[in-house]
Amino acid sequence: MKQFGILYRYELKKIIKKKLLWVTFFICMALTAVSVLSNLMGSYYVDGEIVDTHYHMFLVDSAYSRTLSGRKIDQKLLEEMTEAYGKIPQAADRYTLTEEYQTYARPYSSVFNTVRWWSGMETEELMNWEADEEELYALKAAACKEYYEWLFLTDREKVFWEEKEAQTDKPVTYIYYEGYADLMRKIKVVGMLMLILTAVCLSGVFPEEHMRRTDQMMLSSIFGKKDVYWAKILAGISVSVAASALMTVLAAGLSLGIYGSEGFGAAFQLYPSNNLYSYPITMGQACLIAYGMLFIIAILASLFVMVLSELLHSSIAALSVSTGIIVAGIICSVPAQYRVLAQIWNWMPMTVLHSWNIFDLRLLTVFGHPFLAWQALPVIYILCSIGLAVIGKHFYKEYQVSGR
Repeated sequence: MKQFGILYRYELKKIIKKKLLWVTFFICMALTAVSVLSNLMGSYYVDGEIVDTHYHMFLVDSAYSRTLSGRKIDQKLLEEMTEAYGKIPQAADRYTLTEEYQTYARPYSSVFNTVRWWSGMETEELMNWEADEEELYALKAAACKEYYEWLFLTDREKVFWEEKEAQTDKPVTYIYYEGYADLMRKIKVVGMLMLILTAVCLSGVFPEEHMRRTDQMMLSSIFGKKDVYWAKILAGISVSVAASALMTVLAAGLSLGIYGSEGFGAAFQLYPSNNLYSYPITMGQACLIAYGMLFIIAILASLFVMVLSELLHSSIAALSVSTGIIVAGIICSVPAQYRVLAQIWNWMPMTVLHSWNIFDLRLLTVFGHPFLAWQALPVIYILCSIGLAVIGKHFYKEYQVSGR
């Protein structure tokens, strides 16, 4: 074990001493920070005139949302909201610029938007809606059923989610959660940067050793090729996971520091992108699940890049293939009507890091037991990682025997 530790530290040092790693890492950290701060930069314009700065708009809206935090979205709150929005002049072209909106309606805008997402009503329709708590939650249940049809869920999946929706506590309590919402929005940014960094920095771990013939020196040592291979693999995984952890810490620090750390216990169905997700988890729990998935994908991605580079015997080829896969995940999609293919594509490591894919309503049934995406995928990814490591060992061993 001591001998393996020496090999591991040696391989890790070779990776982290490369300038390419540090340049890529600092670029990724800078982009992570910019992605969090960008929403607060600049100003809001109307007809070429500055109306307000984005930062001041955030301060105002967050103060109003915090005032409503802890209140149930019940008949009383709905009546207050509709009464406030009813004071906006019907003939206003941009109702958000009216004095009535700023004075009366804006304090209820966060709840107004939540009701709009749940009910499926257009803004104008909701502004003229007569508040009715029972109707709101009935509309929400109906919107869920429409979404099930759009996703082409099976009858068994529909029953599963209808039961979860029926078990949801009503009325839902509104809680200010913007810090966790922003952190959830950044999962796709941090995930994409992690994949790029892994592809750039680990595609040369094996090919460079072969090209420079320095692997022969390592293989002639008492440690042998088995320990050398696993030391390289573990060093690469460590770099990818550590970089992911540092970007996550930066994103979490900025998001929760700027937007507020309250809201861990807010219902996940308050989050716009997943407002029809009826499983009983909170915003804080959802963030932990999403970023936990990120670390598992970092392990899988690092193994894929290193094994691919060993198979192709070229860092450039491995980088090109990895980059192509990442780009495909960004620009390609599969229509929901192709149910099986769409589910497989959305659950791939380069596409899954979106909140609507991590918390997909499509299930994986194993021996009659349904598993959610975030329950099944970590196990699948870990098994794939083990398989890649074993395959990579075979190619590495074969190259040392017949590749010279």
